[in-house]
Amino acid sequence: MEAAAPPRESRPGRDWDRITAIAAVLIGLAAVLVSVYTVLLQREQVRAEVWPRLDFYYAGVDGEFRVSNKGIGPAIIETVEVSIDGVPVRDWAEVTARLGLSDPGQLYSSLWGAVLSPGEHLAYLIPSGQEAFAQIRAETQRISMTVCYCSALRDCWLAAPEDDGQVEVDACPVLPPERRFQN
Repeated sequence: MEAAAPPRESRPGRDWDRITAIAAVLIGLAAVLVSVYTVLLQREQVRAEVWPRLDFYYAGVDGEFRVSNKGIGPAIIETVEVSIDGVPVRDWAEVTARLGLSDPGQLYSSLWGAVLSPGEHLAYLIPSGQEAFAQIRAETQRISMTVCYCSALRDCWLAAPEDDGQVEVDACPVLPPERRFQN
């Protein structure tokens, strides 16, 4: 028969094994918190590296209405909405008709679905001459245009030519067909 092991004597003082285990847990928790903070910081850094910013302007010498991407990442244009006196219109021909103007020689580029690289400019409306340009420009207070665009990370903004500000939104609105501007 084997003799039973003598009962372990409890030593007065500290339990170093428990202290070591608690210290390891605290160090692990601190490492996780630092990792989470680093990931959040990197996300903001990447977000800043792909940030687009649309700028609308008139090219008076050329007689064009233009948009440019002044940001450092591509601008993906998701939706365009244009209205005259608060009534939605679907294309530039309807814009000139509602304004009571006639410019059969005007040219345009589609903004909807365009992707503007950083520094890229796009003439979205080119009247047929300086007189037609001046007529449309004189009526710009009646024209409201809202463009929703996103970055490569799907951060989105609303912009308007008549307003220098950009408003960040969760996502671009889904417009019903009667409010979608086609070109």
